[in-house]
Amino acid sequence: MNLSKLIHEVWKDGRIRELRLRKDEVKILVEVLIDHIGRGLIKYGVVKLKNLFTLEVRKAKGRRIKNPQTGKHMYSRDYFKIGVKPSKRIKDELNKSNK
Repeated sequence: MNLSKLIHEVWKDGRIRELRLRKDEVKILVEVLIDHIGRGLIKYGVVKLKNLFTLEVRKAKGRRIKNPQTGKHMYSRDYFKIGVKPSKRIKDELNKSNK
């Protein structure tokens, strides 16, 4: 699901229909939510959304890499990546749907 599909699905939800929000207003709400999730990761290193998932920043060690043109071995720097831990409810739903 891409961003425009997500916005459309949120806009179709009955709770949003009751609020009588336009699609462009829903787009702003979704984009603000995504921005705040990113800021939370940067500021706190972890974002927990109950019954959905936990996102956390993890440090990864640099790797040994090889320049394909010269054949010279180098090392990349340490970097950060985002780990996703799905909630138990999501895991159970996925396991149910795959059976």
